[in-house]
Amino acid sequence: MKAVVINSHGSPDVLAVAETQTPQPGPGDILVRVAAAAVNPVDLAVRRGDIPSPVLPAVVGWDVSGTVVAVGPGSTRFAEGDRIVALRSPLGDGAGVTAEYIALAEALAVPAPANVALEHAAALPLAALTAEQALDRLGPEFSGRLLVSGAAGAVGGFAVQLAALRGWRPAGLARAGDARTVAELGACEVFSDTDALPAGAYDVVIDAAGRPETIAAVRDGGRFLSLTPFAVPEPERSVGVDVYGVRIDAPMLDALARRVEEGQLTLRISEVLPFEDAARAHALLEAGGTRGKILLTPGS
Repeated sequence: MKAVVINSHGSPDVLAVAETQTPQPGPGDILVRVAAAAVNPVDLAVRRGDIPSPVLPAVVGWDVSGTVVAVGPGSTRFAEGDRIVALRSPLGDGAGVTAEYIALAEALAVPAPANVALEHAAALPLAALTAEQALDRLGPEFSGRLLVSGAAGAVGGFAVQLAALRGWRPAGLARAGDARTVAELGACEVFSDTDALPAGAYDVVIDAAGRPETIAAVRDGGRFLSLTPFAVPEPERSVGVDVYGVRIDAPMLDALARRVEEGQLTLRISEVLPFEDAARAHALLEAGGTRGKILLTPGS
């Protein structure tokens, strides 16, 4: 089977499509024929060597959608033909999900939303879980003013939608051309890159775009939650600065998938490209300004 791998760290050109052995499902596993895998900022960091893979060559990719084609001994949650979506970290073993087939612990998988194309479901796991867990850090009783930076991006767009579903009134910061989209996602006010943010106006800023300067919009003693660990501001004015990365949580992912089914949560797709265009996909994401997820598919 083919898989997208890195043999060394570096530019997008180090990505290659390689022939690898089709895995077999072990106890508690399912074998999945991949429909799509998403490209995330963490994939760029691993490829560059900012978060070096301990194993090379390494298959890239965290979140995946596909169809169960076999089950391992003791696996009971899924059957052949089931559509699933899942999140799995390759940071420890280099076993990413951007391959034609993956063997996956069934505990990591949940039923894919029935109302979206299966390949599009791969846009959900990492970005939506990151957003939901970031909001959870504010507590269920949060009632302050929230600004989401990168509100038109994958994680930021989910943060705006999920905050609005909680009954909050989030503000969004995005490019000027994305103002209407961000408002449709649920932002009560939208700022563009050309606007001057009101200084100290927000209780919390969730930065999903690597914009550490937006700490200026946080009130004294407020909170700045960075979802981009390579662009974190120095604390100032007693503002609490926190950095958060995703935690794999299948029950939470299942709840998010059901929100998609119920029409409460929208998946936003930027590009769908074949595995052979993985370098282009990384270059597009690295250039910034993508609106929604970039997906890679194995093709026919």
